[in-house]
Amino acid sequence: MIAMVALGADTELLVGSSPVSVRRRAKWGECDPAGVVYMVNYAEYVVSAYEMFMTVLFDESLGKIKARHGIALPAKAFTIEFYGSLRPDDDFLMTVEVVDIRTKSFDVMVRGTSNGGDDVFVAKLTPIAVDPRDRSALPIPDTFARKLHSYRAECALKTTSTEDP
Repeated sequence: MIAMVALGADTELLVGSSPVSVRRRAKWGECDPAGVVYMVNYAEYVVSAYEMFMTVLFDESLGKIKARHGIALPAKAFTIEFYGSLRPDDDFLMTVEVVDIRTKSFDVMVRGTSNGGDDVFVAKLTPIAVDPRDRSALPIPDTFARKLHSYRAECALKTTSTEDP
């Protein structure tokens, strides 16, 4: 069972843990004069969903996770593809999926969908494990990798079971 967690003046709410799902509301201040969310704010949405994902996965804040494992997790890559736009007070759902896990980095996909279920954006964020002192790449710690693999497998099982007749 997952507790509902409200963040950021009630504009963001954790609504699921497997997969991690975050309901968010676009704010007026995130929009341009035409009333459309600025592109750069989508990156903020994705990073926020990723941070919530990590908090759920490890049951502690991202800062504590990194300190405990002795790593930093800067972004190695970030891509986003838009299928629609958001306006002030639009609610949307972000779902987080682990799509690949390598020795030193992993890929997280964040899919943003409208209330009608249509894709608004799909983003891929690639964190890389580095030594915080000299920024050299490090292998992802084993316990960390196991949690990522476990989450990916659990979400895949749920997807498969909901697709079966």
